[in-house]
Amino acid sequence: MLDSTLDSVSLDDVELAYRVAGDGPRLVVLLHGWPQTNACWRHLTGPLSSGRTVVAPDLRGYGASGLARSGAYDKRAAAADVSGLIRHLGFERAVVIGHDRGARVAHRWALDHPMEVEALVLLDIVPTRVVMDSFDRDSASAMWHWFFHRNADLAARLVSGDVEAYLRHFFAGVLESGAVEPETFKHYVAAFSDPARLRASFEDYRTGFSTDRERDEADHARGLRLRAPLLALWGQEGGLGGRDVVGIWKEHHADPSLVSGRAVPGGHYVPEEAPRETMRAIEAFLGGVGTAT
Repeated sequence: MLDSTLDSVSLDDVELAYRVAGDGPRLVVLLHGWPQTNACWRHLTGPLSSGRTVVAPDLRGYGASGLARSGAYDKRAAAADVSGLIRHLGFERAVVIGHDRGARVAHRWALDHPMEVEALVLLDIVPTRVVMDSFDRDSASAMWHWFFHRNADLAARLVSGDVEAYLRHFFAGVLESGAVEPETFKHYVAAFSDPARLRASFEDYRTGFSTDRERDEADHARGLRLRAPLLALWGQEGGLGGRDVVGIWKEHHADPSLVSGRAVPGGHYVPEEAPRETMRAIEAFLGGVGTAT
């Protein structure tokens, strides 16, 4: 998708950059994670755009998108951005596919604007509130960067001295396997080499411990649940490999019968490590949930 034209729209709080592929009547929105941009969908946009319109933005503060004028990087604000984007493009509903941080934005979007989310595909996450409530010695060690990034100013100051080395730590396995090519890795490094955007991405994590978690807990306590058909996919060799991911999401859905999912080969970077298996699972899922009206 890096070959498609990069467009942008000025929203209330941010200038949002995005790419579009295809021109079909059914809209698919792709939301990337950290430390990535919309480039993480490069293997899926072509197949997904057959008969559909695919839009892949850079989240606020990431990649080619602007910094939030308000300084807010919570998931509700990011979800409002993509809600505004689809209306700018002339759509009222979308199939929403998110990975990592983008999947958390997708989850919040589906809670805040359920009529806009036709179907939901969440890649390699469980709900933020579940993560926060289940940290132990092993999980905290594996997810140490969540706590480091929580100190956004300090983390940005320390990492900005050698962004490439820091990102190479997270991408070491997929660089070795070839799932992330050197050219794509260079793109990711460049995207996070601006200290302001690097800090914005860390603010994304910081709000997970405060605003995002508080909203998730309050909404869950009052009975708010997802309503869109949900497909959960995760890397069988990643951190969720031994967890009951589908069962956890069923607890967060109004109709558990609408929740399905399975592990796919590889680790955390699902769209890049297992694009064929991910695409097959998404196509089968979308074939069973109808089309947008």
